[in-house]
Amino acid sequence: MTSSDRTPVFFISYAHRPQRARPTRDAHLVRDFYDTLYGHVDELLGLQAGQEAGFMDAEMDGGQRWSDDLAYAIGHCQVLVPLISPRFAGSEWCAREWHAFTRRSHRTFPTATSSHGATPIIPVSWTPFPIEQLPGEIRAVQLFTPALPQPEMARLYQSEGLYGLLQLGERGLEVYEAVVWKLAQWIADAFWTHDVETDKDVDFRGLATEFGEDPT
Repeated sequence: MTSSDRTPVFFISYAHRPQRARPTRDAHLVRDFYDTLYGHVDELLGLQAGQEAGFMDAEMDGGQRWSDDLAYAIGHCQVLVPLISPRFAGSEWCAREWHAFTRRSHRTFPTATSSHGATPIIPVSWTPFPIEQLPGEIRAVQLFTPALPQPEMARLYQSEGLYGLLQLGERGLEVYEAVVWKLAQWIADAFWTHDVETDKDVDFRGLATEFGEDPT
């Protein structure tokens, strides 16, 4: 990347809650997560001014529009980070983002050695959800399973998800911060080891709106 390249390294895909009269706290939690992850990735990759560590569409409410910024980000980012939740699997806009990214071919750099065997897609547990209920194409991708200092920390993340960890007080916050740091390392690793082909013409009208559905 050059100093003027605003291509995001990672793209956060998550299912927004339906619009309600009363604001929900989860939107702020997702934003805080994104900001923290952005800072970690920025530091790990040593990005210069003008370079973007990540992208998250904070404006879409339940997935009602496809902006030029979103289309550019999903067509140019190098790592997709889906936040898995009960709503994710049924979200037509999450399905579009997934299919827009997965139709881009990718290769591993010939001299690269990955410490995680990571792929450019790193699904993260946001809220607890039975793996067997996920669509097959999501289950086929390795869920993010970080190596944490203590086995208990890993069990807490697996059972509670990132959202749940934030509800558990100081211990939950400690695990949350460790998980987000490890996630940033996985993203940096995927960035250095994989080259994902750019798609400059992402058109949401040609993307499948359900997991397991063939694009029209």
